Amino acid sequence: MNLLLDTEVLQDYTGEPVSVSDAKAYMKVNFTDDDNLIESLIANAIRWLENYTGRSFKQRSLKYSVEMTAQEWYRLPEPVISVDAVNYEDETLALNHLTIAGPNIKVNFDGVFDIYFTTGYTTLPDDIRNDILAITAYTYQNRGIDLSNEGANLVDFPMLASQYYRRVPI
Repeated sequence: MNLLLDTEVLQDYTGEPVSVSDAKAYMKVNFTDDDNLIESLIANAIRWLENYTGRSFKQRSLKYSVEMTAQEWYRLPEPVISVDAVNYEDETLALNHLTIAGPNIKVNFDGVFDIYFTTGYTTLPDDIRNDILAITAYTYQNRGIDLSNEGANLVDFPMLASQYYRRVPI
């Protein structure tokens, strides 16, 4: 079984895919008092959707440290732009020791590997952008609701078009 041990962002190439002014226009907010709150809600919506879909919305270079079992596939967050290096004990693996197929990677022997790769969208799909706006609006409008009690639920939570981007392990 493959196990992600550590993640490091080496470089972020783009800013947030949705700006505060975009979110304010979507929510019809015309004052600046809540700009910092809206900015943090956008970041939370992006993080939640990235975790939900298993995709990276912003272009970034990452280093994943993964304990890998020989001949088992490990799936990197999509869309993968490039796999730049795979290191084992500070040595770069030759291509004959690994297989890369799209976002999937496997190695020929067990160990802890550092995978250096670039992921993210150059242009974010409109349905994902709209989901970021919808979640931001929902959390902004419902920021006073206490969801910690047993009877609380998210009945009005927006239906997400990005559910079709979701990666489901089999």
